[in-house]
Amino acid sequence: MKKRVLVYLYPQFREVEIMVALSIVSRFYEVLTFSLPHGAVTSECGLMMQPSIKLKNINPLEYDLLLIPGGRQAGSQSDVRLIRLIKAFDRDGVRIAAIGSGVLLAGKAGVLINKNFTATVIEEDHRKAKDWLTGRSVNRPVVEDKNIITAKNNAYIDFGLVIGDRLGCFNSIDDYNLYKGRV
Repeated sequence: MKKRVLVYLYPQFREVEIMVALSIVSRFYEVLTFSLPHGAVTSECGLMMQPSIKLKNINPLEYDLLLIPGGRQAGSQSDVRLIRLIKAFDRDGVRIAAIGSGVLLAGKAGVLINKNFTATVIEEDHRKAKDWLTGRSVNRPVVEDKNIITAKNNAYIDFGLVIGDRLGCFNSIDDYNLYKGRV
């Protein structure tokens, strides 16, 4: 089976939060993207992205990771099909990595229940999300609990490094240090 990573795209997603992770994993994994509804999506910085796969063609068991970026509209993403998909990834034990306000989507899907997590959520979204963020909030840059990896939005380098490490993307300490700025 091919090694694959799936990325959820939505309007105003914050691409900077996932660029390090994508740079690391794309050397070893096929990266596929999807959106709801299917079609071109414009990121926070104005990049127009065309999803590469439709939701109906996604089988969680064919992926090693579901990557959920943060962004201005993360809290408003509530399509039932997306929530079901996130739950299916969790049920099948596939890693789910969410950063910044993207953690809200993991919370909406109920995959944070009884798990440690971290997030960067603006106060307005936090009030709305208190019923979804039912796990244990930990004030650390990156938190890993079983198959769930979460990060604050400004921890995107460490987030990418944790993902790369868990997916076996580093052949040497030099590969790792390149992203830490130590080369």
